[in-house]
Amino acid sequence: MCSQAAAPGRVFGACVFERLPLVVPPHPDWEVEHSRWRFEWNLPYFKKYPADFIDEPRTEETDSAVAASNRWEPAPLESEADRSGDVRSLKRRLDQRVFMLVRRKGGSGAWEFPAVEHEEGETIRGSAERALGLTLVQEGLQPFFVGNAPAGHVETGEGTTFFHRCQMIAGTLRLVPGGPYSDLRWAAKDELPELVQDQALLDLFQKML
Repeated sequence: MCSQAAAPGRVFGACVFERLPLVVPPHPDWEVEHSRWRFEWNLPYFKKYPADFIDEPRTEETDSAVAASNRWEPAPLESEADRSGDVRSLKRRLDQRVFMLVRRKGGSGAWEFPAVEHEEGETIRGSAERALGLTLVQEGLQPFFVGNAPAGHVETGEGTTFFHRCQMIAGTLRLVPGGPYSDLRWAAKDELPELVQDQALLDLFQKML
């Protein structure tokens, strides 16, 4: 798509298919420092109760439970897909939202969100749902479209494209055999400038995603 004057009357529905974060991201430095400061500020006001008032009697079972809790480790942020550069894997950028981009068969090789032209009698969300259905095999896939209103729109030389958010709940990903797309990948928001060349689209995605 290019960022020229919009062709009158043509409307497209696009599906922004996303995988939500799988692990909790690390807290930023300012939040860690603020939590430490609050703890130290409140420390003089803590009350110390007698040990026999609050401590449970120690047994082999409770000692084992405490030891097990101390062995807990947070999930790693970097996965094997990150280390190997596998952009088709859902197991990448685990602490961030990632978005599915596709390439059209016989096209320019540009990455884009799945989109179809709106048909008469169809809602814009219906167009986005159809775009996803033409892209991925629906059997075993559980998508969730967020609301009925699009998250954003942009005018291009082809017309006006409306983008609907859709989250992946469960399932496996398989491109529809004989469908319009030849390849897919998952990209985090900060990777989009390397993949999307149209500045109007990039400006919208920075606000929308």
